[in-house]
Amino acid sequence: MRKYFTMICFTLFMGWSVSGYSQGIKFFEGTFEEALVKAKQENKLVFVDFFATWCGPCKQMAEKVFTDEEVEKYMNEKFVCMQINVEAAGWQKETAEKFNVTVLPTLIFFKADGNVASRLAGAREKDDFLNAAKVASGEQLSFEKLYDRAKSKKDLADMQLVLKQAPDYVGGLQGMEAQKWIVRIDKLYAEYVKAKMGPDFINKEDFQIANKFNKKNVKDDAVMEFIAKNLETYMSKLGEAPGILMVEYNNAVIEQLAKAGKNEYKKYLERINGDLEAAYAIMPTGTLTPYEKFKYYYDGMYLLSYKKDAESYVQLMNKYLAALGDQVGANDYGEIAQNMYVMSKGKLNNEQLGQVKDWLVKAMQYEGTGLIDRINFVTMLGDTYKALKDFDKAKEAYNQGYMEALQIENKMQSVQVQMIMKRKLEALELAK
Repeated sequence: MRKYFTMICFTLFMGWSVSGYSQGIKFFEGTFEEALVKAKQENKLVFVDFFATWCGPCKQMAEKVFTDEEVEKYMNEKFVCMQINVEAAGWQKETAEKFNVTVLPTLIFFKADGNVASRLAGAREKDDFLNAAKVASGEQLSFEKLYDRAKSKKDLADMQLVLKQAPDYVGGLQGMEAQKWIVRIDKLYAEYVKAKMGPDFINKEDFQIANKFNKKNVKDDAVMEFIAKNLETYMSKLGEAPGILMVEYNNAVIEQLAKAGKNEYKKYLERINGDLEAAYAIMPTGTLTPYEKFKYYYDGMYLLSYKKDAESYVQLMNKYLAALGDQVGANDYGEIAQNMYVMSKGKLNNEQLGQVKDWLVKAMQYEGTGLIDRINFVTMLGDTYKALKDFDKAKEAYNQGYMEALQIENKMQSVQVQMIMKRKLEALELAK
């Protein structure tokens, strides 16, 4: 059920420095342009690992993939390999900006003329990385050709392979080209599941494909309902992952209906004690049963979003917190405060704002809360104090958020949060 606040939400990668290697891929020490010249001379392609010293996944690839014997042999034979630090001044930073590197690591395979053959966003295991290298070198079919073959022959194995590779391929595109491929892949996925759905569809690869491409907020969706119907088999083969997916799906449907003011949400709430009981049994709910916990939560959402009844919401949520007892945590307070503030669109009286403030103050008192969560709590607290016209307290909260932001190890994310806090402080001065 847990949600992160929407104001500030990041994926945080923490790591150590990337340095030279005594074995594995031999990385060229010159500039990118010099690597292209060398590639032409040796009839090779160019591979570039775009990294940063703080990037943990970059270090994992350096230690586990680039040092592998099979990877070493193939890459040194077929490519001029080099690393570019995206934060280094001069040509390295300029090259990263030229090729729109926004995710780390970004792994790009270039033709010797400098055109991109293919790219990967994010770290990869050995087999995925080698497959991408072989596609770039022409030893395996390109994504486009594989897609064409899958479309023409309607071969399920080819269609599955296209769907597995699609996120990486489409992730490297931009603008209209990316949109064009998104539409194509969505259509291919629909064809694939229609043809495949049955006993042979219950496997790890197809589950991962469904998890990636299937919409998770459409009630009575055919694929999601197939997984629900066969949940016992799925979980016996694949563990908890299918159960977690079904909880996310059912909760999304309940939330959508509750926010729309449709009593039908109660029908899907009942599934917690029905066909999805095994899925919800995975969720830690403390002293409450899963049904009790989610009934409190979504009944409250219905009151806020449709009934516009903030007073009844406060009463229900305080009963909810009391029922949780010793199991209540920082994120319980944080979620209900966020729901009240966001769903009411800030139209709260001072008494209701005071309740939001009290919930957030309690959320801040818990030790061990994640850094991003703390920043979200204190930002919401600052907004609440501002609405209450307690400008000194609001300034104190925003300054605390700024100081917390300095602790984010991802430098780009740290700067982004600092800028958010600065803008809030500037707006606060204007509001006084």
